[in-house]
Amino acid sequence: MIKSSAIIAMTLVAVGLVSLGCNGQRPVPKSYPVQGEVSLDGKPMPSGEVVFVSVAEGIRDTVKVADGKFSGEVLAGDRKVEIRSYVAQAGNTKMYGADAEPSYVNIIPKKYNEASELTATVNESDDNSFSFAVTSN
Repeated sequence: MIKSSAIIAMTLVAVGLVSLGCNGQRPVPKSYPVQGEVSLDGKPMPSGEVVFVSVAEGIRDTVKVADGKFSGEVLAGDRKVEIRSYVAQAGNTKMYGADAEPSYVNIIPKKYNEASELTATVNESDDNSFSFAVTSN
């Protein structure tokens, strides 16, 4: 016969395992819609990305830019914003010959990405429209 203290202990263990979830990982935070525009040198940025960075958690939500517009889903909160746009440059033909793959170079200065001071507050609503203006190198 099992004592009541053993039943209580087994119940607590079972509740603890259930509270961890099936795989023991934290639940995925909810994302919210964002949209907006990015201009590059006064014109719609042809292509690139807007990265919403949650510095404290180290989470980066990347949203693609096409024809100056972006839309996607990111975590809510105060976010650092990084903007990048890449152009292809000829590959190293001296080393790899005529079939050298192109390399891609970010034309947006570091003050808009690695050293960005751009910010956005993403709300837990559908009203998250942002507009960013950047200049190229």
